[in-house]
Amino acid sequence: MTVLLLALTIALAPNQGPPSGQAVGTGTISGVVTSSPSNRPIPNATLRVVQWVGGLGRQFTARTDAQGKFTLKDLVAGSYEITAQADGHVTMRYGQRAPTDGPRRIELADAQQFSDANIALPKFSAIEGQLLDEFGDPMPGIVVWPASVAFAAGKTRLMPAQGAQSVMPTDDRGMFRLYGLAPGDYYLMAATGSFAGPAGPSGFAVTFYPGTTNPPDAKPVHLDIGRDTRGISFAMTPAPMSTISGAVSDADGNPARGNVMLFGLSGGDIRSFMNANIATDPDGRFTFRNLAPGSYVIQAYGRPAAGGGNLGRSPFGSLVVDVNGSRDDLRVVVRGSRMTGRILFEGTAPQPPIERVVLTLMPVEFVSSPAGGGPPAMTVNPDWTFEVLNLSGLRVARPIVGAPGWFLKSVTIAGKDFTDTPIDFRNGDVADVEVTFTSSVGTIKGTASDANGPVTDAAILAFAEDASKWTFPSRFMAAARPSPRGEFTLTGLPAGWYLVAVAPAGISPQTADPAVLENLRKTAVRVNVLDGATATVALTIIK
Repeated sequence: MTVLLLALTIALAPNQGPPSGQAVGTGTISGVVTSSPSNRPIPNATLRVVQWVGGLGRQFTARTDAQGKFTLKDLVAGSYEITAQADGHVTMRYGQRAPTDGPRRIELADAQQFSDANIALPKFSAIEGQLLDEFGDPMPGIVVWPASVAFAAGKTRLMPAQGAQSVMPTDDRGMFRLYGLAPGDYYLMAATGSFAGPAGPSGFAVTFYPGTTNPPDAKPVHLDIGRDTRGISFAMTPAPMSTISGAVSDADGNPARGNVMLFGLSGGDIRSFMNANIATDPDGRFTFRNLAPGSYVIQAYGRPAAGGGNLGRSPFGSLVVDVNGSRDDLRVVVRGSRMTGRILFEGTAPQPPIERVVLTLMPVEFVSSPAGGGPPAMTVNPDWTFEVLNLSGLRVARPIVGAPGWFLKSVTIAGKDFTDTPIDFRNGDVADVEVTFTSSVGTIKGTASDANGPVTDAAILAFAEDASKWTFPSRFMAAARPSPRGEFTLTGLPAGWYLVAVAPAGISPQTADPAVLENLRKTAVRVNVLDGATATVALTIIK
């Protein structure tokens, strides 16, 4: 559920309460921030605290004392999320054991003293190695990028790794060091030509460790907490180079000055988000030099990237190009489709403010849909009619209400159900859309335990028994972290049969790989969910 977040940049001493102007309560949250794996306290660590009360979020900051301790006083009853960060360490949130885990909120009652808000921050790790050419000689001046696997738009993809503090070209010995990484698995990418910048070296294809040009064939490099991994070496793949150029125009044929991105394709889709990014000249022309043979997609936006503009609000166009020699006749047309309709509410919950309704439209692929940019421009009128501009590609509508009690029931176009079917914006405008929200949904409540007591270091996932509903993005999944007592609540589910299982702490409905879901069937409990009703379940883990 999307909610409004008000960011307050007020720093607190370790034993102060919320900033002035916020409600004062009688609750307290305290804990200690430590370095992992040494378990030493971290003084002067920064804490970002988000206080959720009635669906509204307010943020303030605090710091730990010389012993790494902190106490947040005068807190009102509500939910709290705490994030800790310190130099040389991975940023973590309360309830996480790994950076990929989902966080846990602290549910604070009136006058409650919560004293176990401890957060361990892993020390940064590094990957060191050497990049070689096809003869085994060092490759100086090449940037090696770390990437991690993410499940996006229904597929696993390589995304730039978050947290890397320094990504520098290899030295004269071809050596590289990637620092500032959290524990986990990383995929290394080395690039020349357009993917390395206009002044970079050329003559080699984008190469992934241990020496492949195909992203799905890349192998991971593992990092443990606070330990560097050394001795990683791989050779780049030589390739003939080509230059492609062309122009971007609008739907009327006029030059469209803007931003152009180039991605490699694997299996007809973007599997690695390494890209070349340039601006057109005033006449809309662009050139990508030193490209290896292969399949690419050019994505053009009708607005320059400079100036902080949201590319998601821009006209967009894409063109798939098979490169096997130079060419200068490419033409990319940028346009944007318009979606119009109205919003309906069915149920007894108070009708939300207009500004709390967000008409999210999620791409299910990144060829005809943009791989970058934010949300498109959207207007919701007082009579609950709406308009969304500059849409493209295939997208599933996932409108949300940032207020308690409302969930998506259906999306129809001219009476036809598109709730779980992608809407095609590639060929023009889409009108007569009805988005219906309901306050009558199914809920699952329960407990999770093992032989040692409540299960807390995991996620509880409910997913439809019918695998045909494991689409992206699926309404038929919900996940939550259990409380310290092992209790959980999953709500917003359409009626039907579900499987409820204890899953890895980092799982979410957006990142649930069907292969993972199939494996979870073995230990899941079957539950029938009815509209407006609450089902209960007790999960017991037997090891």
